[in-house]
Amino acid sequence: MAAYEALYRKWRPQTFEDIVAQPHITRTLKNQIMREKTAHAYLFTGSRGTGKTTCARIFAKAVNCLHPKDGNPCLECEICRDAEAGALTDIIEIDGASNNGVDEVRSLRGNAALLPVRCKYKVYVIDEVHMMSAGAFNALLKMIEEPPAYVKFVFATTEIHKVPATILSRCQRFDFRRILPADIVGRIQFIAEHEAFSISDAAAHRIAMLADGGMRDALSLLDQCAAVSEQIELSTVEEAVGVAGTESVYEILRAISGHNASAALERIDLLYRQSKDMTRFADELSQQLRALMLLKTAPNDLSLLGVMPDDAAQLQELAKGFSLAGILEALSAVRACCDRMTRAGNRRMELEMTLIRLCSDFQAQKGDEQALNARIAQLEQQIAELKQNGVPAAPLPSAPRKAPAPKGDVPAQNLQIEGKPDTSKYIPVKNWATVLERFDEVNPSVSGLLQESTAFANDETGILLMMVRNKLFRKLFTQKDAVALGAAAQQVLGKKYSIRYKSVEPEAEQQAPADVLLQRAQAQGIAVSEQENIGV
Repeated sequence: MAAYEALYRKWRPQTFEDIVAQPHITRTLKNQIMREKTAHAYLFTGSRGTGKTTCARIFAKAVNCLHPKDGNPCLECEICRDAEAGALTDIIEIDGASNNGVDEVRSLRGNAALLPVRCKYKVYVIDEVHMMSAGAFNALLKMIEEPPAYVKFVFATTEIHKVPATILSRCQRFDFRRILPADIVGRIQFIAEHEAFSISDAAAHRIAMLADGGMRDALSLLDQCAAVSEQIELSTVEEAVGVAGTESVYEILRAISGHNASAALERIDLLYRQSKDMTRFADELSQQLRALMLLKTAPNDLSLLGVMPDDAAQLQELAKGFSLAGILEALSAVRACCDRMTRAGNRRMELEMTLIRLCSDFQAQKGDEQALNARIAQLEQQIAELKQNGVPAAPLPSAPRKAPAPKGDVPAQNLQIEGKPDTSKYIPVKNWATVLERFDEVNPSVSGLLQESTAFANDETGILLMMVRNKLFRKLFTQKDAVALGAAAQQVLGKKYSIRYKSVEPEAEQQAPADVLLQRAQAQGIAVSEQENIGV
């Protein structure tokens, strides 16, 4: 009985046409082979499972094939058959991770000096070349620069930044792209048609998303699912791979938008008891948050999401409970959690803390939004009432403008009322706190001194009278500030008032902190002055 062969080995591409999603590379290599203008050194770079080593093997066969067809190996001659069986001594595959020393490179140089035994070219395929040491790269440098005419090198790496520039400059570089989910789905369905199992569209799409752009990973997952059931459905994939499933992710997202930390923790507890991988679930959560971010940014282009139509509809519904700023905050928090989980001993606890924080933040945001909406509704009602009474409403600019200052920024001593005013003709200003908020945007330092003040308005005389308890206010309040405060009052109250104030002595226990500091500074200054006078 023949040994079972894994799907990714059984369905490994044999010609350039079989390689998925890399036409910019395969077309160039085929043209070079047909025109006999191949380079002496190539560097293939890209993420795992995108076809680098496979393409190198096809290239090695094609340049030595006895009967090439449009740049592809014929797969029928003795060279192609022996190359596929690994029986050719002229095609040498080397693992850069385990052959990364100077001695190994010297041995390679000695073998490269010998003529090919059966082939036209000796082809060295060095995988994971970035793992070679600096000394090994230096030993290899001269041979790459001036190799024998019958020697060709093909280097493959997933970490191009670790390859020295001296090596890069002597190679033709080809960048392998990540394979799109649609291309992976097509390949999976093609293989399923020729194997003893079937797969649904949703399951194929799920495998493609989990593969993250790698065809080898996708075929390994497909092999794993085929061992569970001959009819591969979405539930089969989730059971075989151990992922939580999109419904669990959607449940967590609903808990975040509804600031329901209890529901989120209950779902995490269920997944933990089912032995689901917390790190993988956090990554799934970040992927769906990314989909929500794209929905908020480009709601009319669903192709950016890369999800099934049913999932797109659920995501559109979920997006209604989030703002773009909230999604970005949640996405950053979950990605940071993923990074911490790689180092943390208790991954479940890391995820739970992140979800609790997110639910709390969204609760605070919702409270702020409710307060803001209530404030807007109140202002709209006031504007409507003013219009009904025939009073023109003051404009509400996005950024209040400072009123023009009079000549000379002098203290407003003439605005202070001496004696006891007749308060029977005044009515309390209910929106005084709102007036101070508007004034704070213009002059926060002076408005802070009015926090303990109250205000009364006399519509007959058009005077707005402030009862001020802060002694420092009298020294800092100027004519310019009075004009700005009057403008703020007009914006909120809808009527123009002249600003006046009355100083009210605060009780000792209610004395403003600024006054206390001022008194301490004055007392210290007097003490120092007395010490100087007596010669201390």
